[in-house]
Amino acid sequence: MRRRDRDLTLMTMGVVFWALGYGMYYQLLGVYALRLGASRLQLGMLAAVMLSVSAAGMIPGAWAATRYSLRWVIAAVWWITVLAALSYAVAPTWQWLVPGLVLSGFTTANNAAMKVYILLKSGPSRVAGTMGIVFGATQIGFIVAPLAGGFLAARLGMRTVFVISACMFVISSTCVTLIRDVPYHCPGSAPSPRALLANRPFHRYLGFFAVGFLAIYLAQPFVSPFLAQVHGQGYAALGIFAAVASVGGATLSAVMGRAADRWGSRAAIGLLLIVLLAGLALLLIAHTRPVFGVAVLCLGAFDAFRYVAYGVSARSFGGLELAWGYGIFDAVMGIPMACGALLGGALYRQSYRLPFIVAIGLCAALLASLVLSRGWGRQTAVGFIRRRHAAAKATYHV
Repeated sequence: MRRRDRDLTLMTMGVVFWALGYGMYYQLLGVYALRLGASRLQLGMLAAVMLSVSAAGMIPGAWAATRYSLRWVIAAVWWITVLAALSYAVAPTWQWLVPGLVLSGFTTANNAAMKVYILLKSGPSRVAGTMGIVFGATQIGFIVAPLAGGFLAARLGMRTVFVISACMFVISSTCVTLIRDVPYHCPGSAPSPRALLANRPFHRYLGFFAVGFLAIYLAQPFVSPFLAQVHGQGYAALGIFAAVASVGGATLSAVMGRAADRWGSRAAIGLLLIVLLAGLALLLIAHTRPVFGVAVLCLGAFDAFRYVAYGVSARSFGGLELAWGYGIFDAVMGIPMACGALLGGALYRQSYRLPFIVAIGLCAALLASLVLSRGWGRQTAVGFIRRRHAAAKATYHV
């Protein structure tokens, strides 16, 4: 990130306050749904609802980023988070969580606009690192928020937690509304199917990360329910474990994002997969809280993997316009995210450990493909991003 860049600083502050709100309940929402009467299978279905809406909103979000102010697309969607938290607060049964999950899913529709904004404001050699810092700032809020959320939920109930979260979302949305716009107007229309089919590097990135996102969402939504149901951990303990996971996520997002800029995609993604495998294995064999802590620290790589993927995905766009590239990438990733949550719920119903075992197999296969494939090489983004910055300055007067 450029030094003292006012707008990226405001956006990062907005992400931190968003995380302070979301972090109070995101690891507890599955347990909350169970206590409202949801079954283990329905837990996966609820996660799939949010992820399906998230995927469906990506393409309209990309279209909006090419037609309207990046600033207003980002800010307008951000304010929906307030409504989502309040809808959770008034839900009397697990079915009434669905409207909030729909709203929460739609809050990712500004992802394409955010990523274009960050790319245009970043230095040419620091895109993955800056993305890692801005998106990884969620983990800073998640370090503190789950502790507070678990404490408040145990004493005052989850409805109070949701109201406090809504207040955090108001502050977060205000910060993002104050950023200045970056002029960006995409020339032409949406990419044709023929152009997309001809972009083989984009296909390779989509295929690889689709398997990675499937592995993440098979396992991540069920970590807290697993600790609660198998090992008897309460809200307060789950809040502590969520904070520990966020420490791992924040550290890995910043470090691996910078590693991707310096040493290429293969090195950063490969290291994250190794950490993920270690965390999943420890989770399955752990029986004491200290080992649970080490496991969830490593499982911070779930979020870091996603953030680094966002940072390196532009390297495969070729002639694809930025907003459409990010929108299509995010929309495609929404499919394994939703399918992973549904499949994870079905597997979790059969066996508490089964989602994590399948995720281990998928991560191991991805790691083997990185080792054996020559396609990734030591590719870095510097040349590509420099060309994009030159084009941006000439075309959009950034």
